[in-house]
Amino acid sequence: MNMESNGHRRVKKHDYVKENGDFYLSNGDDEHDPWTAWAYKPHTITLLLIGACFLIWASGALDPERDASGDLVTTVKRGVWTMVAVFLAYCLLQAPSTVLIRPHPAIWRLVHGMAVVYLVALTFLLFQKRDDARQFMKFFDPDLGVELPERSYGADCRIYLADNPTSRFKNVYETIFDEFVLAHIIGWWGKAILIRNQPLLWVLSIGFEMMELTFRHMLPNFNECWWDSIILDILICNWFGIWAGMHTVRYFDGKTYKWVGLSRQPNIIGKMKRTLGQFTPAHWDKDEWNPLLESQ
Repeated sequence: MNMESNGHRRVKKHDYVKENGDFYLSNGDDEHDPWTAWAYKPHTITLLLIGACFLIWASGALDPERDASGDLVTTVKRGVWTMVAVFLAYCLLQAPSTVLIRPHPAIWRLVHGMAVVYLVALTFLLFQKRDDARQFMKFFDPDLGVELPERSYGADCRIYLADNPTSRFKNVYETIFDEFVLAHIIGWWGKAILIRNQPLLWVLSIGFEMMELTFRHMLPNFNECWWDSIILDILICNWFGIWAGMHTVRYFDGKTYKWVGLSRQPNIIGKMKRTLGQFTPAHWDKDEWNPLLESQ
């Protein structure tokens, strides 16, 4: 062990510390269980060799006849997908880590790389004509490139249809059993977990419906009936999603977090619970916005 000039011991990057007879990898302030410590060590050389083998195979160097018989579209598509794969591999190894560490920081570095690829693709499509952009999407999937039909939810706003003997409340039933109802609930449940402030959530909920009202002349899906927008969306779907999300926030806020390494679990059930627990938050911070209060 090296000693600093001020008398304090300098901890090496990969020191093992002993606790209750077990050894744990110490990486600064973080300690990893010896069973999973390998996942937090750099494997740059290994992945470089795997990536090089993948590029050799994908480029067709091992099968020259394949490239000779392939057309231009196939080779361009293969090159674009391989380029994306190389960039994502770089992000997996070298992109900056975020505050998200579960189940592993590398997963969130990969997600960050996918978001960058998506942003760059949208930027490219922004400079294309609408029909050209649709034709470009056919290179990725032949089923794409066709304008999808859009449903207008405000064509008939009658709640009770006296002239329809089959279903007098047909408009209500079709709106309730639409896929956007579930999307509203799940979406606002996720927004509540992210924002964690009920007044702000209600401002955003009402503001989004006002945005739909403003731009309904541009998108037929935004054209909704008054009872669909106010009662079904705001007072039922959005409310239930916000209510469920805030209850989820309170559950994690009152939960005690005491993480024990996988190797220290006493039985197989404990090891399985610890493995599944890796996909839950490492800790939970309570956020209070209080935008109307003066800063201290």
